[in-house]
Amino acid sequence: MKLLIVDDLKLIRDLIRTMVSRLPFVTTIEEAEDVPQALLAAGRLQPDVVTLDMQIPGGTGLDVLHAITQGVRVPAVIVVTNQADPQTRRACMAAGASFFLDKSLDMERLPAILTMLTGQTQGS
Repeated sequence: MKLLIVDDLKLIRDLIRTMVSRLPFVTTIEEAEDVPQALLAAGRLQPDVVTLDMQIPGGTGLDVLHAITQGVRVPAVIVVTNQADPQTRRACMAAGASFFLDKSLDMERLPAILTMLTGQTQGS
C-alpha cells in the first residue's frame, strides 16, 4: 500500500508515519505539507490511500480532495482533521472521502482502517 500523508504540522505527519509504518502492507509513505505539494505527490506517487487534513496552506484539504477524486485512479481518502464539525464532514464525504476522523478523538482508528482497506487497495 502506498500512503500519502497530507498535513501542515510535522508533528502530525510524524505521528501518522509512526502509527502506520509498523503495518507490514504499507510499502511506501510520502508526505506533503500544503496543497501544491499534495497535488504533486499524489500525481507522482499514485497513492492507494491519502490521509488529508482540512486546514493546510495553499488552499484547503477540500481542494485536494476534489482534485484527487477526479483522476482515473482514485485513492481512498481518510480525512484527519480538527475541523470535525458536521458541515465539514458532510462536505468531505460528498466530495469523495472514504472516512472522516477527528484528530483529537479518532486517530487511534487509523491502523484498523488501513488494515480494512488492504483488500480494496492491494494490487490496484
